[in-house]
Amino acid sequence: APGSWSPQVPAGPRAHWAAGLFSNIWFWRGVAGLLAVATVLILCIQFAVNSSSEKDFAGCPSLELCPADWLYFQRKCYYLSESEASWNSSQNFCSLHNASLLVIENHQELNFTVKITKQDPWIGLYKRNEEFFWINGNALDNKLLEVKGSGNCAYLESKGVSASGCSLTRKWQHPVLLN
Repeated sequence: APGSWSPQVPAGPRAHWAAGLFSNIWFWRGVAGLLAVATVLILCIQFAVNSSSEKDFAGCPSLELCPADWLYFQRKCYYLSESEASWNSSQNFCSLHNASLLVIENHQELNFTVKITKQDPWIGLYKRNEEFFWINGNALDNKLLEVKGSGNCAYLESKGVSASGCSLTRKWQHPVLLN
């Protein structure tokens, strides 16, 4: 009839191929969407498993949690200095930035910091009355690590933690805890 137009669906093998392609596009879009969601969930689960405790996991971490030139790991931002200073001067610098020398809380953090450090930096561990304490006041858990050396201030090295004189100059690192 004049004025009424209806689309003509072509018949034949090309029509079947085009119809199949169209339905396949929606199928593959659905598959791609499911894969994207699964990838995000896997990353979130991996982050949750790698967190030091369940209370640390509050969703996937943002990539912008740390300032430029800082590293993020287990809800902490880590700053690695390029300058060298004594243990006390290093801790004072960290304090000025609302941080402290590194306090290692678990084996994952120990492994992470050993991998990212280059030249035996100071950490927040010191000897008092023949026992080692972290800068936050907690006593060293000997199950976590053993300190080699006879000094009073600890530093991280490729094979663990050692202690030397506090007045020696070393690079240092400090983490900032995220709330």
